[in-house]
Amino acid sequence: MKRIGIALLSIAILSLVVVVPVFSNNYAYNFEKGMAGWEATGMWHIVNEASQYRNANSGFSSYWYGSDLTGNYESGTANSGRLVSPPINLKNSTKTTLTYWYWYQTETTGKLYDQRFVQIREVGKENWEDLEQLNSDPMGQWLQKTYDLSSYKGKVIEISFYFDMSDELANDYRGWYIDDVEIQIEKN
Repeated sequence: MKRIGIALLSIAILSLVVVVPVFSNNYAYNFEKGMAGWEATGMWHIVNEASQYRNANSGFSSYWYGSDLTGNYESGTANSGRLVSPPINLKNSTKTTLTYWYWYQTETTGKLYDQRFVQIREVGKENWEDLEQLNSDPMGQWLQKTYDLSSYKGKVIEISFYFDMSDELANDYRGWYIDDVEIQIEKN
């Protein structure tokens, strides 16, 4: 009877440990081992060495907004999609930066068509805040961006890469790739 009680208590404690999320000081995602807790809607998905449309800043894998059937984001109708990070704990942080690499080919580099947004929100909130609407950046090459997220210290946040083609015309371009996303956190 004693052993059964101890075994049940051990299972209960183990279950409790598994349920509690563990946060680290740094979050680095190169997508070589899959989704890594990211959520994707629309045409966002991981491409790797098996895809004829693979394109990665490092390794073989990245997230891509496009279709493996066509090699572009043409769907016949306007569509959009969001790539959302797992929760990122900024409690007790003093300085936080987001760095990522991206590659794109769209109808234009402007803000009106095929819009690309980097967004942030506190976990539990509904609305996203824009960190930036990407525009006027060169197409067809890997580019790196860095943002200071220190104003979100003390919160648990999510990062989003949001693509909105805004209309059903001229969408036969490769799309948008995201790779090597890193959130560096300095703590007290």
